[in-house]
Amino acid sequence: MNSPESENLPTKGRTRTNTISFTVELGNKPKKDGHYPLFLRITENRKHRRVYIGFDIPLKDWNPNKKEVRRSYPLHEVINKKIDSIKSDAIRLKADTKNVTSTVIAESLKGRSSAYFFQYAYSYIANKPYNTQRNVRTEINKFLEYVGNKELFFADITVKLLADYESWLRTKKGNTTNTISKGLSKIRTVFNQAIKEGILPVQDNPFLLIRLKEGKPERVRLTEEELKSFQEVALPQGSLLWHTRNYWLCAFYMAGMRFSDISCLQWKNINGNRLSYVMQKTKNTVTQSHTIQLPKQAEEIIQNYRPTKPLPTDYVFPILNPNKIYVTEADILKEISRKNALINKYLKKICFLAGIPKDLSFHSARHTFADLGRKKVKDVYAISKLLRHSKINITEKYLSEFDTDTTDKALESIFG
Repeated sequence: MNSPESENLPTKGRTRTNTISFTVELGNKPKKDGHYPLFLRITENRKHRRVYIGFDIPLKDWNPNKKEVRRSYPLHEVINKKIDSIKSDAIRLKADTKNVTSTVIAESLKGRSSAYFFQYAYSYIANKPYNTQRNVRTEINKFLEYVGNKELFFADITVKLLADYESWLRTKKGNTTNTISKGLSKIRTVFNQAIKEGILPVQDNPFLLIRLKEGKPERVRLTEEELKSFQEVALPQGSLLWHTRNYWLCAFYMAGMRFSDISCLQWKNINGNRLSYVMQKTKNTVTQSHTIQLPKQAEEIIQNYRPTKPLPTDYVFPILNPNKIYVTEADILKEISRKNALINKYLKKICFLAGIPKDLSFHSARHTFADLGRKKVKDVYAISKLLRHSKINITEKYLSEFDTDTTDKALESIFG
């Protein structure tokens, strides 16, 4: 049986044309994760063009003689099937197109967006921070649930498919406009990265023709009256409900501290009446310490947890297991996420007991602080620094969503 390469040899009696051959090879350089990209090499008159096949594999899992992925690699069947498919497409293009060149074949194959969307998406998030992995994977899994096909090509994802998917999210999943927009934006991120890496031509991006609709986010916060009810509702001392309220109130008093920072707070972060710590959530490679005066209300709560002789690295609050060793950052973030979900459930129970008809979460402590700060302090810069926002316009947008008092008072003035 002749190999595909044998079809490139000129036959006796035919007019000689440009010789074009195809072979599959690994790239010369590994990517950041150590995997090598797979290419279809198109050779014409000793000049090469390469088309990315859409997969990256470890060097040890490539058989250079058979030009295929070894069985040792989990996705060997899928990738080898893709190799056969793209070679067949290339040979067909060569046979069916008059005076075809390697450039035409390469551009045509690229134009078909022949990479598998889900394989690329999961590969893309593999080396991302844990929270990014979790958020993007959730949306990719949801999209996979809808299409039901792991071997979906980028080219198969059309504007119509995304519109149908949006309808499914709304009717079957009950997602809000804002949730749908955030989910689609994660899929758009995968497309943008594929274009950046040259896997997908920019004109094949369906998101160029889609405008994501963003609903106004509901930032749940407590009013001063509700905050008083939350503080005063009777809870059994030492119970998880009691601890949950303490965590939430401390976060509120400490300028809207995030749950990840509350969880990891250590005694070395508290020096007298000052609190100094490095935020868990940061996009900067160089982390910066944040320091504030510790309000007396927070100090009173913290005293419930202070042992006789605390070690500097001991956790202040009994949220994370002090005896557990977290090998990677992802391990500790996964545990924080699990604890956060549990605490949010108990916050809803506290609200029920306190007669507060709101879907309170731990992040609501941040919203409550921002709203109270807006009402009592007119210095947006000071509030911005306390909230640890990177830019003041973020704070301005954040606070504007709470500012219904101004419009309410205006209407009262007009209509009495």
